[in-house]
Formats: sequence, C-alpha cells, structure tokens
Amino acid sequence: MNREAIMRRILAERERQFDLPGREFDVRNGVNDWVAIIGRYLFEETRRCVVKPNRTNFEDSLVKAAAVLLAALEHCSTMDANAQFSSNFSLDSDDVIG
Repeated sequence: MNREAIMRRILAERERQFDLPGREFDVRNGVNDWVAIIGRYLFEETRRCVVKPNRTNFEDSLVKAAAVLLAALEHCSTMDANAQFSSNFSLDSDDVIG
C-alpha cells in the first residue's frame, strides 16, 4: 500500500470518527486522554503475547490510532486555551538526570 492510500484510509477513518456520537466531548480531552486513546489502538493487536496479530486488524488499529492522533492535533489550540500545556518549558538532553 502506498503513502497516498494510507493517508486516504486515515482521513476516511477520521471522518468516520468525526461522525460518531460523543465527539462533541473531544474538547474536554486533555493531553493524557488523547495519549491513552491513541495507546489503546496502538496496543490493541499486540496485547496477546503468544498470538501473532492478523495483518488486517493490525493495519486497522494503526489507522485508527493515526486518526485519533490527527484529532488530538486538531484540538491542540483548545488544550492550549485550557492550560493543558506548560509555558514553553522544555528540557535539554543535558538537563535530564540519567
């Protein structure tokens, strides 16, 4: 599958998610909420230690995660307005205690 086909699948999934009931509550999601939702889809097909994932299901989970990631990016300005982010503070690699 080429990149354009993948992007079409992600955008179609995002449209599907946008039309689902409850999406109006997305504005209440914070950073941790979005990460948890994305993680749910990312780990959905890998949670079984012994069983190999089915390719179709694995790809579907990745597409869903990508669409949710897109939704999170769409809501970054709302999260910023709700003080979900720090004020331009970032750690340099030298600042991290290792």
